[in-house]
Amino acid sequence: MLKGRITTAVVIAVVLAVSLAGSVSAQDHGIMITALGGYQWGGTLKGYYGEAKLNDAGNWGIALDIPVGYDTYVELIYSRQVTDLIYREYNSGTPAEEQFDIAVEYYHIGGLYMAHNDGPKPFGTMTLGATRFAPQESIYSSEWVFSAALGIGIIVPISERIGLRTHARLLLPFTYSGGGMWCGGGGCSMGIYGGSAIAQGDIALGLVIRI
Repeated sequence: MLKGRITTAVVIAVVLAVSLAGSVSAQDHGIMITALGGYQWGGTLKGYYGEAKLNDAGNWGIALDIPVGYDTYVELIYSRQVTDLIYREYNSGTPAEEQFDIAVEYYHIGGLYMAHNDGPKPFGTMTLGATRFAPQESIYSSEWVFSAALGIGIIVPISERIGLRTHARLLLPFTYSGGGMWCGGGGCSMGIYGGSAIAQGDIALGLVIRI
């Protein structure tokens, strides 16, 4: 149900953004599509009996920025990281163990504000949406949670329609009571209950194409 609501909200937001974009002069700025590659780190959740940790790993993604004002864009951004989940039980005397490979996907929509000046253009972003934790083994099910992100970056124009983008983001998936991390042991699934945020971060570099 959460996934269906997010999809509906994204569709409505895109339709609204495209409608507003028609009022913005194409010579000021157009729609930007960015292919991104980067590195994502962090992701530790402490529980009552142990802690689960996502290992640092590379990620990739794509961003669509639709102009809705002079320097303001609606940003839709997707990113995916494939890593492994490590679980360590407190006071057990045993080392942390890898449980399984897992994909972490962010589906976000929000705003991007870019400084209007010649040359490199700094920007800031704030987005909301959903994060999907998808174990790469079929015996485990995926988990969807709400998440937020804040970012800063810079776009360097190469030509009228081509540029380079780099950014750094703080990523905050929120877990709630009743959630589980599919670790397979009683300590792991019990330990991560409760409401909290899993702090992650990423840096990325991408190719920007204006259309």
